[in-house]
Amino acid sequence: MLICITDQENKTAVKEESFLDKKYTVISRSGLNITEIQIIEILKELTSPKRILFLENRTGVSGIIARGLYPEAEITIHCMDLYYAGKIKRNLLKNEVSSVAVCCKPYVEQKDIFDVIFLQLSKGGATRELTLDLMQQIHQALHMGGKCFFSIEGNDSWVRNQVEKLFGGFSLYSQSKTGCCIAAKKKEKLKRVRDFQAEFVMTVFGKKPVRLLTIPGVFSHREVDQGALALAEVAGGESQKGDAVLDMGCGCGAIGISIGVNQDVSRICFVDSNSRAVYITEKNCQLNGLERYEVMMSDTGIEEECGFTLFTGNPPYFSHYKISELFISTAYKALKPGGRAFVVAKTATWHQKFMREIFGNAELINRRGYQIIKSVK
Repeated sequence: MLICITDQENKTAVKEESFLDKKYTVISRSGLNITEIQIIEILKELTSPKRILFLENRTGVSGIIARGLYPEAEITIHCMDLYYAGKIKRNLLKNEVSSVAVCCKPYVEQKDIFDVIFLQLSKGGATRELTLDLMQQIHQALHMGGKCFFSIEGNDSWVRNQVEKLFGGFSLYSQSKTGCCIAAKKKEKLKRVRDFQAEFVMTVFGKKPVRLLTIPGVFSHREVDQGALALAEVAGGESQKGDAVLDMGCGCGAIGISIGVNQDVSRICFVDSNSRAVYITEKNCQLNGLERYEVMMSDTGIEEECGFTLFTGNPPYFSHYKISELFISTAYKALKPGGRAFVVAKTATWHQKFMREIFGNAELINRRGYQIIKSVK
């Protein structure tokens, strides 16, 4: 079976890999991550699974192969970020696989239901606290006697220790120079369910404080990022009565909520591609008594044009500025003439240049070791 997960037509620019005695051939841009390769090798060893769950998968290949091996099984791929959920759905469609469920939710909601669960732990992926959270969710989602596999890039003894504590033991399933996989069974219910939610207060000088909840996987957990605080100070200081605010890449909602608590705005729209960010922003809006707000999950910005007067954005630093470009382009489209856009970055050379090209102007403001670029439409 041929599985293609790239649109690249140049054969010299793609990688072809074969698995399970060459039964499956995968064509991708740069090859599968070791964490997924290890899972594919495990799939053939399962014994008539009824329900399979994949966590932290970003291609859909494991789900496609599982569907081929176990046509009667219920297969679910769970993502926390809409970008990866969309990517997986496109790969399923490209390969004409329609019976694999893809969900994008903050938590694995099913309890005591899955026979087998796979968690991929690649370098630079989930933080340790998010990994602990996911491990606990896995334990709760497995039925008694169900089995989970932790596919790890590298050889992290910390993961082994945590699995040992949570499941009461594990077995080393496979190991190589680039990764390892450990397996564990659910033997009993958890005696204690940990709460990974944190609460703290964000204080902007001269403004009312804001109470914020955060959870692992949301930027930034347990504390206010200095860049976000700098943006809240500058954009909040220039907010005006009646502003319609768009807070893009909202995280836990800190910037938009701070503006809403301290200024009589007409509305605030929070946007993020992360389902956990959307979930916790909704809770924080309620916690701080906001009324005229909406929270949207989107990885492509918003469709509304010229409806806002104030834009704030704290784009992530990866993706070679593609996400920053989306933020700034969305700001220009969404703002009314005279509307102000504020974008924060550690080093803003690229952002200032691009905003000047789009808006025709770009003012640089230094705050808290970060640079904030202000443009007016």
